Amino acid sequence: MLQIFNVTLPFFALVLCGWIAAKAKHLPDQAVAALNGFILYFALPAMLFRFVANSPVSEVLNLQVFFVYAAVGVFVFGISVLGLRWGNTDNWIDTAFGGLAASWPNWGYMGFGLIPALYGADAIGLLISAGLADLVIMMPLGLLVASRQHLNKGQNAALAGLLGVSRNPLIWAISAGLLVSLIRIPVPFAIDEFLRLLGTAAGPVALFSIGVSLYRPNRATLHTDTWVLVVTKLAFHPLLMWIVSWQILGMPREAATVMTVMAALPAAGTAFLFSERHGGDVDRIASLILITTALAFVSFTLTVTLIGT
Repeated sequence: MLQIFNVTLPFFALVLCGWIAAKAKHLPDQAVAALNGFILYFALPAMLFRFVANSPVSEVLNLQVFFVYAAVGVFVFGISVLGLRWGNTDNWIDTAFGGLAASWPNWGYMGFGLIPALYGADAIGLLISAGLADLVIMMPLGLLVASRQHLNKGQNAALAGLLGVSRNPLIWAISAGLLVSLIRIPVPFAIDEFLRLLGTAAGPVALFSIGVSLYRPNRATLHTDTWVLVVTKLAFHPLLMWIVSWQILGMPREAATVMTVMAALPAAGTAFLFSERHGGDVDRIASLILITTALAFVSFTLTVTLIGT
């Protein structure tokens, strides 16, 4: 376990640095938006394009990983939705985005730095295949469930989700990389080096940005449902992913391992953005992200230790 801690500690320390910087007010209020803009529109797309362009298409579009990861995510989402809707009488907006937070791990900002450090660069292809399931299936599903708050807007919500997928810069970067890989266009050295430098910044800046966004000056009120979602995200989701992918389906060990540690990552900020946009309970989502990120230092390390590297 010490060897794994030696890998995970620097990554979570970067998150802590961002939180300390925000608490000490060393950054302006606009810092989170600026950092996220750099990551989402420049650093991550550069890293993804460079990897995909230099990889076989089959390595990036692993359909088995895509569908199994999606199936488990939809199941976790469904269980969370049922619990929030009937156990806590949430409205449909809070139900949908609470379920999305419990089933969508932070593979975008944390996964692309942390998981390749543990399992090597080959894990990036598996990350992309699984991550596409969240973008293509989980995002529209969450919006569709939220639309039940206004029953006549279901089709519009689904359409908005699909349009959001089509405009996502990560989707464009992956698509462009696949095109270059398919027609075997060599990327000039200067451009490749530029993309390498830009992509290298994705991990550290993303982790620092997570810490900045986690700081909230007012202490949140934590209810039972928040803790249930925390347990669902950090324990039930990865456990189910491991049972389905390895124990039941017998997928290749590397694929099952990467999918499981992806599921063990803390909740992503996607649900918070949607909840804020639709007038949902942002405090609960923010608390969920904060707690899962703090606890993941131990739970994620424990998961990696139990299933092996």
